[in-house]
Amino acid sequence: MDTDDTTLLRDAMDRTTDGLPPLPDLAPLAVREGRRRRARARIAVATTAFGVVTAGALGLTLLAGTTGPGVSMPPAGGARTSYPPVVVEETPGVTPPDNPEGLSGPERERRAQHQQKMAALLDELLPPKITGISPVKDRTPEYRITAGGETFRMVVSVRPDDDRGRYCENKPKDAPTCEEDTQLRTGPISESRTRRVTVQYWYRKSVVELSVYAGKAEVPVTARHLFDVANDPRFLELVKDADARPMEAEEGPRSSADFFPEGLPGAPSGKGQRAR
Repeated sequence: MDTDDTTLLRDAMDRTTDGLPPLPDLAPLAVREGRRRRARARIAVATTAFGVVTAGALGLTLLAGTTGPGVSMPPAGGARTSYPPVVVEETPGVTPPDNPEGLSGPERERRAQHQQKMAALLDELLPPKITGISPVKDRTPEYRITAGGETFRMVVSVRPDDDRGRYCENKPKDAPTCEEDTQLRTGPISESRTRRVTVQYWYRKSVVELSVYAGKAEVPVTARHLFDVANDPRFLELVKDADARPMEAEEGPRSSADFFPEGLPGAPSGKGQRAR
């Protein structure tokens, strides 16, 4: 093809594409998909027999391989499709009672499924250094995460709160009701890598808390990592359901010092997120 033909072809192509929208930027999509695939490819925990994992720094024994109602074990060596719960022994060698709250079968399954959804979200959104996530059986807000071969206690709690209940009852008549609130409201924040990293929110009549506690090693996440979890709209959907149908006992009034005895250092606040 000579130069004149090439020029004519280029002009024709330019006229054909006039008015078309620009091509989308695929880089952010590729990065996000890569992160999700990396999360799904993390170490799978699969076994058909009881194994014992000792979290020495926690003074606890975890019995792996125990499943809750409606929760299936993942195939060995396959992609992680479920998160087998662990049983936490407060006293090593003493197995806690099964179903200590005496929940009905459907309610127990609902809580187990909530933990599965939360564990999957944490697996996707926490940094890659977190290589294992296990719900704690019969303790809805509790999880055990693994980083660098060490086990750490994590709490993701949506708890009814007396103070929030009174606040909602006493709101001015011309103000939106708590039931109409669609945002997580940022509360106290604490970041002590040698003790605990915590971010707290208020949502309607509940207190929402994400905390990771130090073990033999420092806390493997930062407040910013926890903000990333809370800022995901899927997290807010789980919070919304837990607020509407609580899975934790209501507690009386508490001060911030109950959560943060070391004080409330300044820290960047997370974004308010909207529920659909």
